[in-house]
Amino acid sequence: MLIEGSSLRQISTFTGLDRRTIRKYAEMNEQEYEAFLCQKEERRKLLTPYESFVKEKLLQVPSASAAQLHDWLKEHHPDFPQTGSRTVYNFVIWVRQKYHILQEPKLRDYFPVEELPYGAQGQVDFGQYTLRCDQGRKKVYFFSMVLSRSRYKFVYFSDRSFTTKTAVEAHEAAFKFFEGIPLELVYDQDRLFLVDENLGNLLLTREFKTYVTERDYRLYFCRKSDPESKGKIENVIGYIKKNFLYGRVYHDIQTLQLQAISWLARTGNAMVHGATGKVPEKEWQIEKPHLSSWAPVSLLPDWLMSSVLKNNTFNYCGNTYSLPLGTYTGKKANYVKLRLDDDMLQVYSPNEELLCRHKVPFNKGNLIINTDHKRDKSGKISELIIQTAALFPDTDKAERYLLKVKELKPRYVRDQLLSIRDAVRETNPATIESAIEECMGNAFFDAGTFKQVLKKHAKSSADMAAPQAIIKLLDPSHLQKAETRPASSDINLYESLFNNKP
Repeated sequence: MLIEGSSLRQISTFTGLDRRTIRKYAEMNEQEYEAFLCQKEERRKLLTPYESFVKEKLLQVPSASAAQLHDWLKEHHPDFPQTGSRTVYNFVIWVRQKYHILQEPKLRDYFPVEELPYGAQGQVDFGQYTLRCDQGRKKVYFFSMVLSRSRYKFVYFSDRSFTTKTAVEAHEAAFKFFEGIPLELVYDQDRLFLVDENLGNLLLTREFKTYVTERDYRLYFCRKSDPESKGKIENVIGYIKKNFLYGRVYHDIQTLQLQAISWLARTGNAMVHGATGKVPEKEWQIEKPHLSSWAPVSLLPDWLMSSVLKNNTFNYCGNTYSLPLGTYTGKKANYVKLRLDDDMLQVYSPNEELLCRHKVPFNKGNLIINTDHKRDKSGKISELIIQTAALFPDTDKAERYLLKVKELKPRYVRDQLLSIRDAVRETNPATIESAIEECMGNAFFDAGTFKQVLKKHAKSSADMAAPQAIIKLLDPSHLQKAETRPASSDINLYESLFNNKP
């Protein structure tokens, strides 16, 4: 508590104001300080010219939002300045307080819901949270299920956003934890489970429909924008975030899951529930006999399915991937099978023929295009193999060789065949036969090596066929001329001539 004569430091500590601000106030006399306060209260606001307009609109429509008023100001006042939405919001709140115009609350009537029988219902929802870790921050995703009567909870963590397959795995983990399955589960209208509500005629995703049919429990999907229909699980999601995740440090997903199970045992399911006044763990012991029996079983195949779009692409985990031209046929059941191998996505036709491979990026919103897919491959590869093999002396041997090339180079088989075909067109049969013999003997099943071997044999054949150079001997009559030596003069003769010059 401050007393008269306190120092600037003590006043600063008590009020939280800067010492220079306190010094400025202390140096004012009473008249100066009153003038300062009046000036502060009467400070002109940027939107003061529009005060009457905002007041009239609020009186007419008390429940109007600040965003609506912002739009009306721009609509009715062409000269309205470029203003941030936060500035308009603050001004609208100020007008409401000044003229006591309260916003009409949107009330919803509530009525207590009777407790359901044991084993009758469970509720499901997803959540996400960002934790601190050694590398900075890490976002984790979690699935939670609660039994409506006992309030017995379960949580399942993942370091990636959930797919239908991983959501099904989370269901299985929950049923194992509960040691049974409730009669009904309540969901949001989540894209992992539901394609369309269709006025009550639920259209489930293919994988989830298979799973639900096998497990045989009822489904209840809440209406859109109505989370209070499953308030029990909404409270559980908030409880997990505030009681378990808040302030926790992330190490790895396995450690986090073990920590969550321990938290459920000592706190989540062991403490008295605020609404029921009972311990979920003890209530679960009563509810467990009322749950349907559960036994582990593999329900979903390893395949993931994705529809083929009309531009010969498909979507997977927030990214779009290209497919070879001609993959889209326009039929209703037009899809591809996917298999994830580490960070490589392998794409197969419905007949499980490999179409292509794509590297999966770490982020979302990407368009991944294989440039090889831009070429028209509508012509059948089998016909191209027959056409190319016809250029070889031994057609059967050539077909065997080209089929092996197709097997080892499925992504580039068309390019490989066209390259081999162009190489043998202008080559003699003997050279072609020698080249294919060497390639098959050494397992050289690619166009590049075949062309090199073909070039080597073509050069060898050319060297053998080239005419020998004829050395033309000298005529015997010329040998005598070749042996003739010219006469030579004595050097002393030249010296005497130079010495006797006139």
